[in-house]
Amino acid sequence: MAGLSMGWGSTLLVLALLLVLLPGKAAAFGAGNIPSIAQVEGHNWRHGDIEDMLKTLTFLYGKKWTSMMVSRVYFGNWLRDYSQAVDVGSLKGVNAATIRIIVWVLSFMANGYATEEFEVTEERLGAYRPEEHIDNPLGYADGQDARKYDPRLRGPVDPRELEIDPRTGMKNYIANESGGWATSAGYLRWSFARSIHFGRVYTSGAHGTSGKEADLCEALRCLGQALHCMEDFSAHSNYCELALLELGYHNVFPHCGSATQIHLNGRVVYPLVTGTFGAVDFLHSVLGEANDHFTQSEVDEINVALNNAERATMAGDSGYSGQRGFGSGSGGLDFISLVSQLPGVGDGFASQAKDLKARAAAQEQENARSAGNVNVVPGMSPNFDPVKVAGQIYPILEFRDKIVRSIHNMIAKIPGLESLLEKISETLTSFILGLLAPFVRPIINQVSQVLKEGSSGLIETSANQQFEPWTNPRCDNPTHSMLSKDHFTNILNSCAGRVAATILQYVVPRVIYAWENPGVPVDEVVNDVLRAFHHPAARDERIEIQRQMFDTVRKWAQETPHRDRLNQLLSSESVKNHQNHILSGGGGGSRSAAGGGGGGCGHGGDGGHGKPAGSLWSQIKTRDFESREAPPAPSTAPAQPHGYGHGQAAGYYAGAGANPPQHSSQGRPGSSGFAASYGQPTPPPPQSGYGQGYQGQGQGHAASYAQQQHWQGQGQGQGHQQYGRGGHHHHQQQGGYSAQQQQQYPPHGQQPPSWGHYQRY
Repeated sequence: MAGLSMGWGSTLLVLALLLVLLPGKAAAFGAGNIPSIAQVEGHNWRHGDIEDMLKTLTFLYGKKWTSMMVSRVYFGNWLRDYSQAVDVGSLKGVNAATIRIIVWVLSFMANGYATEEFEVTEERLGAYRPEEHIDNPLGYADGQDARKYDPRLRGPVDPRELEIDPRTGMKNYIANESGGWATSAGYLRWSFARSIHFGRVYTSGAHGTSGKEADLCEALRCLGQALHCMEDFSAHSNYCELALLELGYHNVFPHCGSATQIHLNGRVVYPLVTGTFGAVDFLHSVLGEANDHFTQSEVDEINVALNNAERATMAGDSGYSGQRGFGSGSGGLDFISLVSQLPGVGDGFASQAKDLKARAAAQEQENARSAGNVNVVPGMSPNFDPVKVAGQIYPILEFRDKIVRSIHNMIAKIPGLESLLEKISETLTSFILGLLAPFVRPIINQVSQVLKEGSSGLIETSANQQFEPWTNPRCDNPTHSMLSKDHFTNILNSCAGRVAATILQYVVPRVIYAWENPGVPVDEVVNDVLRAFHHPAARDERIEIQRQMFDTVRKWAQETPHRDRLNQLLSSESVKNHQNHILSGGGGGSRSAAGGGGGGCGHGGDGGHGKPAGSLWSQIKTRDFESREAPPAPSTAPAQPHGYGHGQAAGYYAGAGANPPQHSSQGRPGSSGFAASYGQPTPPPPQSGYGQGYQGQGQGHAASYAQQQHWQGQGQGQGHQQYGRGGHHHHQQQGGYSAQQQQQYPPHGQQPPSWGHYQRY
């Protein structure tokens, strides 16, 4: 790429061009906030809102988190949601490589970038694994071995996985690592170990290997996938309900049958469980259902957007009529002529744009010639090569990312003007989608119905079983659609979100500390943060994260507008009738939100499953106004987005009258900044230890993470007193973790745990 050296004259030209590009409404790349849907903005949470809490913490060496660093973490988080597209239902008719292309385009729309560290590779995307979301695996794949469709999927469910661990009061698949089955705790061990490995290579790599951006990006992405799982603990389990029961709200329904109580620490309590059919919400929102001809899924919407953009681009107009941007309101300049005026890089970009447009036009002609020939149908024909298509669309996405990064670099040199990057209009997005359309739309058109048929069966099964906790007193396997707090309308969405934010604020500083201090044993850190997985009735007030999580629920219960009606709204009958879903009306009243698939929760709407407010989705039209199908009947209720997405959490603090916690750059674990309990005597473990976590097989070297214990750390820190072991620390180092500091990392021959090699079947 040409150099970007330029004087003030060129700089002013760039600014003038950017002003031409400004849309009527600012739109950020992948870092939006909660859409306003007649609810109190800031009191609803998605994964991205929780991720934005990173900005209240400090990054490496006391620096601030930048928007790009947060986006890299969120990308890892986002991928775990969209890995659910690679599962038995979809793989019966479409191969994983083809699904990856569709998810790649959706990721571009959600995250703002699509190449380099943001490329959706098959390895990064993976496949649906229940433990990554703490989903109950009961009924997975109808009892068949899903590995025949993809070896990355899990095998048949062992009935013991579904039992309650009497030591913790939680389902075995959550954190009981002694049975040889896959657990969420094991998955977190593997993810955190990988994040810490690459973080240490970045900060302290030996022999000149430190400081490489690629290592930092991988560390951040792996941190994001781990945070996804930890954030799901409060959203996908009945932790909030059990905590409310502990607080004296005795009429709150625990999502378990009346005869499921267990003995835990000398008390009789309901177990901590999560929901079955955890992919239901994702499938409905992103892939859609075969018999739903009115609701647009994300795949439907991207198909419409590609069609609209293709027509505009091939017609020589890369903008939408009536909107500001290239090709309209800019003196008749089209995208190529305007981009050519960028100083230093414009000619090169214009030449690339012409070449890419010619390739797209040639592909469109090829599509027209092959129309009707069933032997060359993309996505279904044995002649279709998804790897070839991926190679064809990569230059398009790379071209777009280079333009955005170049403009970002220009603006970054002028203090105070970085925010202009967030205001580039929809025109660039439209041009790029127009180039992608000839390669991607034939795939979507052919496979979308297959994907919908694959998701319909699971959604129907979930709907048929959602009332079992009411009809079967011994049922401790509720459905995800009834238990999950992902939906904004769920009264407990804000409670679960605040608990997840509390977990993030505890976990991230400890992981960053481990990046900076290679001598700290990995298991010492992981054993510490995994104590977030606990039953509220078994909490130990001396364990900081457990105390903080419970206090978060207590504070929420005191602050929620529904505090005087929680026993009523969260009762068995209310939950059964979906009256635990509330929409706040403009007049300050509220009404129940019933209807929708699977448990009466709405799907889609503003924000959608993975549509960050302010992402590229906000820059395009996704409704096919030429469709002859009747539009859905107008609803009297506002749209009901569901699922954690990417947004801003700061609005919550403003709405709740609280201040976001500010942490000093000196606040490393062991000081009052993050964890006052560090350096203090560790309480004895409440139960005996676990065993057998994920197996991490290194690249050419064994890097086993077996025999790790959840409460009693017996891991890599040979010779070190483990954080999390009963009794006092010996040889405690300042900063809270026990280990002599290493100056360089990694030790000779050490490799990160590789993808796909850990304890699961």
